Amino acid sequence: MMSPLLKRSFLLPLFLFLCGQLSAQDSLDIYLGIGQSNMAGRAEVKEDLAAPLTGVYLFTGTDWVPAANPMNIYSSIRKDSSMQRLSPAYGFVQKISALNPEKKIGMVVNAKGGSAIEEWLPGTHFFNEIVAKSRLAAKNGTIKGVIWHQGESNVNRADQYLDQLSQLIVALRDTLGLADLPFVAGQVSEDKANRKPFNQMILNLPDRLPYTAVVSSHGTTTFDSTHFDSPSQILLGERYAYKMQTLLDQKQAKESFAFGVIADVQYADVATAGKRNYRGTLNILEQTIPFLNAYNLDFSVSLGDLIDRDFASFDKPLALLENSRAPFHHVWGNHDFSVADSLKQEVGKRLGNEKGYYAFEHGRMVFLVLNGMDISLEGHPKGSENYKKAEAMMAGLEVAGANNAKPWNGAIGKAQMQWLSSQVKDAESAGKKVLVFCHYPLLPENGLHLLNSREVLDTIGKSPALLAWFSGHHHEGNYVQDEHGVHHLTFEGMVEATSPVLGAVVTVHPNKLIIHGIGHEADRILEFR
Repeated sequence: MMSPLLKRSFLLPLFLFLCGQLSAQDSLDIYLGIGQSNMAGRAEVKEDLAAPLTGVYLFTGTDWVPAANPMNIYSSIRKDSSMQRLSPAYGFVQKISALNPEKKIGMVVNAKGGSAIEEWLPGTHFFNEIVAKSRLAAKNGTIKGVIWHQGESNVNRADQYLDQLSQLIVALRDTLGLADLPFVAGQVSEDKANRKPFNQMILNLPDRLPYTAVVSSHGTTTFDSTHFDSPSQILLGERYAYKMQTLLDQKQAKESFAFGVIADVQYADVATAGKRNYRGTLNILEQTIPFLNAYNLDFSVSLGDLIDRDFASFDKPLALLENSRAPFHHVWGNHDFSVADSLKQEVGKRLGNEKGYYAFEHGRMVFLVLNGMDISLEGHPKGSENYKKAEAMMAGLEVAGANNAKPWNGAIGKAQMQWLSSQVKDAESAGKKVLVFCHYPLLPENGLHLLNSREVLDTIGKSPALLAWFSGHHHEGNYVQDEHGVHHLTFEGMVEATSPVLGAVVTVHPNKLIIHGIGHEADRILEFR
């Protein structure tokens, strides 16, 4: 008969295979577990802790397998494999997974029993090993945080420890290029009285460095006065998870910001025509501004067509926008140029956007304001160079049977297209996301889209940096997510609003945009791809 130990050794690889390997499409939230023997794990792996965890993976150094004890078995610096048992890493990933059920979790554990902090400082073998493994692991996801348990070897020289630990954290963040990487340290057992000063000292870590926390060892027990027993290791792991989640929430709150959006105010001092309430749109704009001001917005955007006609029409809506607490970016729209030819060159100055296109950044997001009037009939005096280019483009589209060959549509010119391509490529290289503001949609192709929308899509549409294209022009609004995952959102036009207010607040999170509609603008969640 096969012995229980031999039977488990035989069945575990089969179980891991049946649990399945990580697919190439999966992206993990990755955490690092480093330190000395308690992080390596010396507690007994009881029967109920032997099974692999669902949706949690352990890095072997080359690939990922379902996470199971002992979690330090793939450490490149560990002691003998027989010494690797239950560590807080198991309880940590179990709980952090439960706190983030929509995520797949990856764990990189590289601990060494008996190691002192001096062996972990920048330039040492241990430091280089965890950096190398982290970089390999990050090919399958994002490194989200570090749990650290070490100190038993340093209790008699604790006066230097905070400086050394701070040096380690800063170097790890700098080397991995993660300036605010959350780092949670743990107290050691107080079964020996000389460890109490160490535990008191390490509580000061959060005062030294942002996005750090300390896990208490209060209420834990050991089996040898140094190594935590199995229940205590699970307890510590859960404490690590709760502290980590707090840091992640704080980090996300800091990284999040919001901006406002309005579209197609289209004011003119003329009578209502059909659904277009040209005079009444001023009242809707005036009532919408307090809704925008209720949020702590970093900026707001008007997606074009602030007026319907006549240069003097700009005065009243711009005066109302002075009451906005957040500054406005103005996109050029076709009706903004429904003015005398002699005044077309003054529109950009009046809107504080003289060139028509530019870029600005906030956090890890690049915002591009585009000029869809670049090549257009309405945007230029009749007979001018760009007017003639628009005529030629329209003629070609008409021959091709395109439904957007209309005089109220426009296109992106060659120079602006080159600039747009460069901006997106630069953002992609920097690992940033791009959100475009343009009066004209790219999709759907409903006749109100940019004249050269397909050229734009061919130029930038496949870039993983391109997150969303926000537009106006189509007063009914629209939403499409294309085959590459880009969000194409057209906001409803204020001039045809049926609610007393209309607009939106967009909250930017590290992994999604949340659209909070004002009036009858729809609420949406746009996930990053």
